[in-house]
Order: sequence, then structure tokens, then C-alpha cells
Amino acid sequence: MKNKKIISLSILLILFITLKVINPSVLKKISFINYDFYQKVFNRGEVKNITIVDIDEKSIAEIGQFPWRRDVYSKILNNLNPHKPLAIAFDIVFSEEDKQNPKSLLSQLQKDSNQSIDIEVPNTNQIFVDSLAQSKVILPILGEPNDSFIENNSKPKLRVLAKGNDPRGYIYKFKNKITSLEEINAAASGIGSISLIPSIDGIIRRIPVLYNIDNLIWPSIALETVRVATKQKNLLVKTNDYGIELIKTRKNIIPSNQNGVINIKFRDFDKKNYISAVDVINDDFDKKLIENHIILIGSSAQALFDIVKTANGQVVPGVQIHAHIIDNILNNESIIKNFYTQIAENIIFILLIIFLVFIPMKIKPKFSIIFFIGTIVSINLISIIIYQFNFYLDSLFSSISGTIIFMASLYFRYLDENLIAIENDKKQSILKKEREIAGEVQKKLFPKNKKIEEYIFAKNTPAKDVSGDYYDYYQVNDNEIYFILGDVTGKGIKAGILMANAAAVFRSLAKMNSSVSKTALYINNQVKDSSYQSMFITAILGRLNIEKKEMEFINMGHEPMMVLDENFNFEYVKSTLPPSGLMAVKDESFFKTTTMDISGKTILIYTDGVTEGYVDEGKELEVAGLEKEIKTLNTTSPEVIINHATKILTEKGFTLRDDITALGIKL
Repeated sequence: MKNKKIISLSILLILFITLKVINPSVLKKISFINYDFYQKVFNRGEVKNITIVDIDEKSIAEIGQFPWRRDVYSKILNNLNPHKPLAIAFDIVFSEEDKQNPKSLLSQLQKDSNQSIDIEVPNTNQIFVDSLAQSKVILPILGEPNDSFIENNSKPKLRVLAKGNDPRGYIYKFKNKITSLEEINAAASGIGSISLIPSIDGIIRRIPVLYNIDNLIWPSIALETVRVATKQKNLLVKTNDYGIELIKTRKNIIPSNQNGVINIKFRDFDKKNYISAVDVINDDFDKKLIENHIILIGSSAQALFDIVKTANGQVVPGVQIHAHIIDNILNNESIIKNFYTQIAENIIFILLIIFLVFIPMKIKPKFSIIFFIGTIVSINLISIIIYQFNFYLDSLFSSISGTIIFMASLYFRYLDENLIAIENDKKQSILKKEREIAGEVQKKLFPKNKKIEEYIFAKNTPAKDVSGDYYDYYQVNDNEIYFILGDVTGKGIKAGILMANAAAVFRSLAKMNSSVSKTALYINNQVKDSSYQSMFITAILGRLNIEKKEMEFINMGHEPMMVLDENFNFEYVKSTLPPSGLMAVKDESFFKTTTMDISGKTILIYTDGVTEGYVDEGKELEVAGLEKEIKTLNTTSPEVIINHATKILTEKGFTLRDDITALGIKL
């Protein structure tokens, strides 16, 4: 048995280490789950001083079918330039002659008719070139993997100073390029690549800042735009034997990995920073969005197929990706995941799984479980903490593999101590222990704060080992308290896990003093992303203002909230929103809050386990019964009411149909 145990654990260790080394697509997807969660929950702030001139549906409808004549872009540049933008970058490649150029059309007409036509017509291509020469414009280039393309001798405007090995051996390589015509590029202030590198699931998370295209080093359009905007000429690239070590301008350090790739830190991008292209052409736009701003010109029109999905769950025009990268470079704030963070991640991973192999063998299972939970929680907390400093260590795969290793080691110890036990008894015992552990862990999630309990009293009685109900409260300052009570569809471990996910988001955002609406948004989308078989949560969450005796709240598909005054008059506030997790929501404005004066009032929030619980054979308590009990008690104390309701629902020993949870507020 001992040899089998050693062999089995060794195989598991080798398996997980091998998976970590080869990093297959399934492992990458696991890492993406963790990374995207961090992007959604912990990235704060918004992109500033960057404006997008949008070739939108409105512009195409008014100006006409795309592509437009080159003098249209000249008009855009001519209307932008007087307002002193720092730089203007196009997300449009002008790789062909203007097919609508009157000069070219006239020349073709003369050729076809074999006649000389003596009229003056504008040369839109030249008009565009002249406008470029008077502007600080950055034009795009696309990497092309094929060899057979039209010759174009355009060169980078950026001067790269290399220290160490040739950087071209480490960065993304393309054999050829698609770029604007040479005379157009010649008039530009900079040229940069717009080639996006999506992950295997098609989501944009990282972007190279340097490319090897046609055996030349080209900057990304974001890096080139920053260079032009900050009036810089050179870029220092330092390499070592492992790849790129440092990318630096005179003003900015770009924290890339060994291949010159940065992980984008996505922020909010206000739609107010979009200007319709037709409005620029008509000179009808907010000039404040141009002065001392970086301008990007691209398209959100569906017909132009430049729409991508980002790590924070948003679907945005491709041009907005470049805005985020520019923001990252200017603020030195991309997510750092490079050679050194990968080494640290691998060391933590190996030490963790080895540690979790031996712990169950050396100490009692009860204590080993405590060590295990503490270790896993600590690793994830460390990952979250260092993420606040823009370093990313993937803790999810380590947690999953560590859990499997630990459970296997614990299981082998159990087999050693229970060889005579029946196989079914073994399985049932393990499952029961797991449920008990999950239940104990969940109980510890419920808050205890004597100071807050002066205003809030809550109680949970689970129908099973793990409750699908949840409550929490958190005091952000001397005057404000966040609270939540929720009910997952269903019961048991799955319901408990789903509620734990929502609880983690609530506690994280409460600590950041986020708005009630934003908290509701993030909880909703987390539940939507992680729910089992279309499970959802009904919840009431809000914020108390002790001084003003006000309560701001949202009811998401939950039972009506009971409002009781000192004269025992009852009112009920019904839900106006669907349960959390039924559908994805992009804008927090969807979650409109209500503010209520609760001076002299008692607020009771409860799950349906209260009103649908049995007080007698086949007889439910119901709302009317609860009101009657409160009047009989002749008190508005939340603690007395909730304890009494719990007692009458449990004293006769009826099997609980659902978790019993209630939260009362009285200021």
C-alpha cells in the first residue's frame, strides 16, 4: 500500500509539473479565468486625455460608403490641428491609391477617351499628404506572414538603440507588411504597427510593443504615438540571454516580457471621449477633448469588422485597445508578467504542491486541513496584493493542483487508517467531511462586529451543511456601513460556492468604498460568469448613513423588504430589478438605487425560507403570520424579532425546506 501511495503521488507531482512546464492550451485558459477576474474586479480608474474620432454608423450614413476620399481625412486633420492635439494616430491603412481621387479619375477618362480635357480638379491624395505634413500624425502598419506583397520601401521613423543581443531575435516576426503608400508615410511623423495578438480564446489581453517586420524593428502604434506626443526620438532596448530585459524612452519605462509584449491594464473608457467623425468634419465638437489630448482615428461601425473582446469582459472597437496601451505606457502601468514573475510563479507552484503532499502525512487531518486552507488563501491573497502593484502571479492553477495533491495525500492517509472500511463507507465519509468543511468555512465568512451589531442584527440557519443564503456587512468609515443579504437558487455546495464568489466581490468592493450600483454590477457579472446550470442570486444590498439615518439600497429580485415603524405600521418595498446573474450587464446605470429615510423605522430583510417555513403541520409562517408575531412581541428590535422567528420555525423539528436567513436594521 505504501509503495502504491508513493508511486501515485509521484505520478501526480510529475503530471502537474509537466503541465506547468509545457503550458498546454487548457492550462492557459485556466490562467485566463484568474487574470480576467482580476481585470474585472480590481482595475480602477479611467483612461484620460485620449480621444477617439469615431468612424461610426452616423458618419458613414452622412458621408457615404467607406473607404472615404482622402480629402475627407484632410478635413478632419484641418479641423483638429488648430486645437493643438499632442498627436493624431490613424487606425486606418492607406495602402492603395484613392480610387475616388478626381485627379486619377480625370486621367483615366482622358486615357479611355483619347482626349485632352482641360479642367482643374483636386488631387485628394496630394491634399491628404499636405495635411499630414502639417500635422503630428502616426500612420499604421500591419504585419503580414506571407512573402508575396507589393514592394514598399517605407522605414520606421523611430530610432532604436540596442544594448546586448539583437532584439529582432526575440520579438514577434512578420515576413512582410501592409502599409500606407510611400509618399503618405513620408509625410507622417511616425509609423507604428496595429497588429493585434489575441489569446487562444480570441480575447485581447496583451500586445507587443515591438515587432520584427520585414527584418526591421517597428514600434506598436501606441508606443509610436507616445513617442511623437512626448517629442522623443529614440528608444533604448536592452537584452540578455533570455530575451528583452528593458524597453525605455527618455520619459517612460515599458514593462514588457522577454518578447517585448505587455499585458494591458484595462481601465474604464468614457463614451464621452468618443467624437463622431462627421461632427469633426462639420466642426461641431467639444474642443476641450482635443487640446493637449492624444487623438486616435478609428471605427466602431459594425460593418467595418473592427470589434474585439477584452480581458475585462468588454466588447470594444479595435482602436480603443490602442488607447488603453497608450494610457499604460504614459502611466507606466501595464500588468507585469515577465521572465522573472514566471520564475517566481513556478517556484511557488513547486513548493506548494510538495508542501501539500507531506503535510497530511505528518500531522492530523484536522490540522492539515487548516494548514491547507490557510496556505491556499494566503497564496491567493498574495497574488491579489501584488496585483495592486501591477504584478501578476497566476494563483488559480497552483490552487487547483495543490488542492488535488492535498486531497490525494489526505485520501491515502485515510486509506492507511481505514483499510477494513467498506468502499462505499469510505466515499460517503469523504463526501460528508467535505460538506462539513465547506459548511465550517462558510460559517466563518459570516461577519462578526459588535460595533456594527448596534445597528444591524443578522442570523443564518442552513437547511443543509452549506447554506445558499448569505449576509455580510462592512463598515467603511465611522458613518457608513455596507450590507447585503442574498439567496441562491438551490441549496448545498454549489449554491454555497456561488454565494462565496458573490461574497468575495461584495467584500472587495466594499473595502474600496465602491458605489452601490457598481457593486451590484460586479456581483451580477461575476454570478453570470461563474453560475452552475443557470443558477442565480436574489439579493438586497445597500449602504447605511448613520448620521443622516438614510439607507441607499437595491433589491435584485428578492423578497419585498419589510419597513416597520414604531406604531407597528408595515410597508413593503418590492424589487424593481431581475435577480443577479440572469443576464450580463455592461453599465452600472442599469442598477438604479433607492434612498430611504429610516429614522424611527425597523428594516427587515429575509429569505423565502422565513415566510415559507413550517410553523405547524403543512402550515407556513407567511408574511401575515410574521406580522402577527411581531405585533404579539410588541417590539421593533431586529434581534428579538429575528431570534423569535427562527425559534418558531425550528422548535417543532420540521425538516427545513430552505435556509432561514434574516437581517434587521435599526439606527
